[in-house]
Amino acid sequence: MANGCSYDVFLSFRGEDTRNSFTDHLYAALVRGGLRVFRDTDEINRGEELKPEIRRAIMESRASVIVLSENYATSTWCLDELWLVIGQRRECNHFVLPVFYHIDPMDVRKQDKSFDIKVQTSTRWTDDNVNRWKTALTEVADLKGMVLSGLETTFLADIVHTIHNKLDFKLVSLPQNLTGMDTRHKDINSWLKQSEEEFLAICGMGGSGKTTLAKYIIDSNWRTFENISFLEDIGSRCKDSRDLCELQEKLLGDILGGKNRKIPSVSHGMCKIEEALQTKKALIVLDDIVEQGQLIALLGNSIINTQSKIIITTRVLNTEEWLGPRSLRCRKYKMKLLDDDESLELLSRHAFRSKIPIEGFEKLTIQAIRYCEGNPLALEVLGSSLFVSADIPKTDNILHWRSTLKLLDREIDSGIQHILRRSYESLPRYSNKELFLHIACFFVGTDLDYVVKILEHDYSALSGIKTLTNRCLLSVSPNKKVMMHRLLQEMGRTIVNEEDIGSRS
Repeated sequence: MANGCSYDVFLSFRGEDTRNSFTDHLYAALVRGGLRVFRDTDEINRGEELKPEIRRAIMESRASVIVLSENYATSTWCLDELWLVIGQRRECNHFVLPVFYHIDPMDVRKQDKSFDIKVQTSTRWTDDNVNRWKTALTEVADLKGMVLSGLETTFLADIVHTIHNKLDFKLVSLPQNLTGMDTRHKDINSWLKQSEEEFLAICGMGGSGKTTLAKYIIDSNWRTFENISFLEDIGSRCKDSRDLCELQEKLLGDILGGKNRKIPSVSHGMCKIEEALQTKKALIVLDDIVEQGQLIALLGNSIINTQSKIIITTRVLNTEEWLGPRSLRCRKYKMKLLDDDESLELLSRHAFRSKIPIEGFEKLTIQAIRYCEGNPLALEVLGSSLFVSADIPKTDNILHWRSTLKLLDREIDSGIQHILRRSYESLPRYSNKELFLHIACFFVGTDLDYVVKILEHDYSALSGIKTLTNRCLLSVSPNKKVMMHRLLQEMGRTIVNEEDIGSRS
C-alpha cells in the first residue's frame, strides 16, 4: 500500500441509518474497484469512546468517505471519527469525501435540524467536545462533496471514480518508459468499444510486450467496467490442480468483489465462475495462457455476459481452436515489434535517460538496436546494462558499450534468455525441441522445402514447423524461407552449447 498505509479508504457512517443498505452497497462497490476499505462492523453504544483500532485505521488510510445521514450527528462515536478524519486532512494530505445521504448539505453547514448539536448532561456531550465536533462539521460541510440523486448504482460508481482519481489509483503497475503502447492500443480500440467479440487474444514471442499491452488496456479502460481481474503469469503458476483453484479463487473474488471465495476443486470453481460471468460486466485478463485446459478451468464452458471483455495473452497463435467448441468469438492481435524509431527511443530512455542517444554513441546505439530486432524486453535489458553514468568518463562508457556488444555476438543476456526459454520449454514434444535447435543452428533463412526434406524423417519437420510457427518461435516468409528472430536463434545455439558434448544433438 502506498506511503505505508494499510487502507485506501476509511468509511465513517451511522450504522442504524445505512449499515445494511447504502453503506453496505458502497463498501462492496469500493472493494470491487480494487480499493482496500476499512469499515467498522460492530454496533456501538452512543456513549462509548472510539476503540484503538478505529483510531489506527483512520491514521493508516489514504482517504475517508463520510456518509452524512439523518442521525449521523446524534452519535458521539461518529463525531469523534469525523474529528479525527478532519485532523488527518489538516496534517497528512488525507483526502475526505463527504456524501450527503438524503440530507441537505445546508443543514450540515448551518448545523440545523438533526445536526444542531448541543451540550447535554451526558458525560460525552461536554462543552469542549461539542465545540470541536461543531468545528469538524463546519469543515466537512465546506468540502466539495456528493449529494445522492438519481440512480443509486450510478451514484456509487461516481464515488468510486472520484476516489480513484484523487488517489491516482492504479489497478495494475505499468513499467516506466512505455514506448509504442498508444499506437498498439489504438489498433484494438474498436474491439473494446464496438465489437461483439468477447475475446481478444494478444499473441507474440516472449518479451514482445503482450503483458504490458494488456496492462495498458486495463489502465486506460477500467472505469467503464463493473469489475476488473488481472491474473498474471498463469503459465508458470499452474503446476497442479491446487494452483488452478487458487487462480479461480482470485478471479471469482475479483468478479464478485470482496474476499476470495474458498474453492475445493477445479470443477466447483468452474461452476461458480460460470454463474458470475453470466451477470457481471467484467474486464478480465488471463496472462500467459499456455494450453486450452487452463482457459476452460478459469472460464468454464458456459455463456458470458455480452458486455464483458476477456483478454488472453499467449505465445500460441491458434487460439481459435481453444474457443471453437464454445461458439465464442475471438479477435486475434499479433504483437507488432517496435520499429527503428520506437526501438531508438526505448533503448535511449534506459541507457541515456532521454529519447535520443548522447553524442558519440550514435553508431553504437544503432548496433544495439539491430541486435534486439524490435523486441521491447531485449531493448530494456540491454539499455539498462549499458546505462551511461555521468560519474564515469565518456571514453570508459564507450569502451563498456563496445565490450558488451562484442560479448553479445557470442552469448545472449541471461535476463532475455530466461523469458525466451519458456517458449522453448513449453513445446509439447521432444522432437519439436530438437527441430527448433537444428533450425536455429543450421537452417535460418533456408528454403522451407529443403528444411523439410532434410529433417522430416528424424523430426517430422512438416508438422513440427507448424507447431513452432504456432508457438511464435519461427516464421515462414512469403518466399518460403524459414525465418527466426535473432534472439531466438541465439537462445537455441546457447542451449546446444550448454549440452554435454557426449549428448549434444
